[in-house]
Amino acid sequence: MQRTNGTEVGGRYRLESRIAGGGMGEVWRGVDTVLERPVAIKLLKTGLTDDPEFLARFRTEARNAARLSHGNIAQVYDYGEDSGTAYLVMELLEGEPLSKVIAERAPMDEDDAVHLLVQAANALHAAHAKGIVHRDVKPANIVVDDEFVAKLTDFGIARALDASSMTRAGEVMGTPQYLAPEAAMGKEATPESDIYSLGVVAFQMLVGHLPFHADTAVGFALAHVQQPVPPLPESVSAPLRAVIDASLAKDPDRRPQGAVEFARELQEAIGVSAPTPHRMAPVRVAHLPEVQPTTPVSATVVGEAQRQAAFTLSRGQNAPLSSTSLSLRVEATGDVTVDLIACELGADERALGDDSLVFFNNRASADGVVRLTDSGRVEFDASGLDPEVHAVVVGMAVDPPATLGQLTDLRTTLYAGSGDTREEFHLPAGLTDERAAVLARIYRRGETWKVRNVSAGWQSGLPALVDALGLAVASPAE
Repeated sequence: MQRTNGTEVGGRYRLESRIAGGGMGEVWRGVDTVLERPVAIKLLKTGLTDDPEFLARFRTEARNAARLSHGNIAQVYDYGEDSGTAYLVMELLEGEPLSKVIAERAPMDEDDAVHLLVQAANALHAAHAKGIVHRDVKPANIVVDDEFVAKLTDFGIARALDASSMTRAGEVMGTPQYLAPEAAMGKEATPESDIYSLGVVAFQMLVGHLPFHADTAVGFALAHVQQPVPPLPESVSAPLRAVIDASLAKDPDRRPQGAVEFARELQEAIGVSAPTPHRMAPVRVAHLPEVQPTTPVSATVVGEAQRQAAFTLSRGQNAPLSSTSLSLRVEATGDVTVDLIACELGADERALGDDSLVFFNNRASADGVVRLTDSGRVEFDASGLDPEVHAVVVGMAVDPPATLGQLTDLRTTLYAGSGDTREEFHLPAGLTDERAAVLARIYRRGETWKVRNVSAGWQSGLPALVDALGLAVASPAE
């Protein structure tokens, strides 16, 4: 097959420009001419298609990646073979590889580093839960977009744990600079091997260079096996140093046991998800039936049964959502009654109309998708929103003289999905003398829905909030 701009692959995908080349193939920017959307197209290298082992490995990449559906993993759309060339069609990621971010910004701020590392850890957990070990976690395989959202890419050498190995006995796979000691010795790679590799990435992000230096691949492998990990500098906080050191333990059993555990420890190390010293309850929502839950909510406990780490987003931070089925609950301590608000916004960030506002006297949006429930939650399925809806904001207001600062530990908790794959996001607010605020923004970015912690308010209360949405609604006090 000719590989030039304009070449059509599989009778559907048009090549536009070459993005990069790797050990197994090359990646092109392309267009899905049926769905009229941009895609990334990975083509197996010329000459490898005739090699049964390489072709089997490429097919396995497609099967493995297609089994994964997570907001921090590049999605696979299609696989096929055309004129002797195997190809994989994937989500086109707009952003920069973490390797470039490190080169430009390292040593990185701890909050920024942990924000990206937790996303990568959650992506690994989604893969591990499906029995898939990535085996090549490195900065070049983590893409960071302009909103600091990370996506894990290239499962090209990943292998299902329950599948027969396609590697020869003792064959080492992965990038030597990031290779876990057991993998460097040719042993079976495990989820803890991925955690080690991510620990190397963390070291590099916080220091600006790799923990080990060598001139050859063998030299790097020996260093991972034999040399002690050099200490992180004192400029890195002691709690975070301890977490990274544990992830780089030579013995896999001494590393964090699972990516969820690693994500939790990273967040606690910088103080963004430490257990709340007292229990919180959902806020009391005015003008709703007296059936709201009043049971306090304990701080999230991560155990073996939990499928996803609770991800804390500081003000201004974003995260992708793996599910479009969403439920938001506002939690706090304090005896203040609030009004919850949700609103569908158009491309201009203004309400699409008066009936786009969900409030106590209009419990559902005009399209019926966004709802304020009797239990005081805002719920909706983003996949059911009209294409004109670019975002949904969730906020709250109190009547004077009360302020939102009277609600201690105020946060919004967003639940995405259900069952074993449910994600949980905590959005702490930290408001003071405001009487109205937008707490969260759920918005569409290409093929992905994301959540942002907004936590911005107005001292003048509800009228200012709805005015910012382009509406004019009288407050209950009027």
